[in-house]
Amino acid sequence: MKKTLLLVVLIAFFSCSSSDDNDETSIDTSLLYGQWYKVGLCQVQNSLLLNANKSYISYYSGATDCNATEPDTYKYTGTFEVSYSFISYSQLTSELIIDGTDLTVQDFLHPDIKHEITNLTETTLEIKTIFDRGNNVIEILGTATYEH
Repeated sequence: MKKTLLLVVLIAFFSCSSSDDNDETSIDTSLLYGQWYKVGLCQVQNSLLLNANKSYISYYSGATDCNATEPDTYKYTGTFEVSYSFISYSQLTSELIIDGTDLTVQDFLHPDIKHEITNLTETTLEIKTIFDRGNNVIEILGTATYEH
């Protein structure tokens, strides 16, 4: 009797876990693909291209005026993965495109920094950056809003 009960429990456990494993994301990733421009900033210097092959190209300067020469502009390339509502980046290259007179504050790859997709529609992408300081201390570093 114990063996039969154990067998039933194991079958139920593996049936449930395998269906959960197939639901890798909780968002429609097809909406992610394409060119995104950071709202309120110079579009040429602040954009994110997410490709269906999971590669990305990101330009970042923080400049609001495309004619401004103060901020540095960087180009990043790499790959990305989406799990549930989180997007993680694996940076392959980092290149200074425009050498301005002021350094820009950059997002940097760090294992305790997470990027959560909080809003995704056909025209809007919002990504919240979260820093896990440990001991149940979470700090929200900011939210970036992009548009197609």
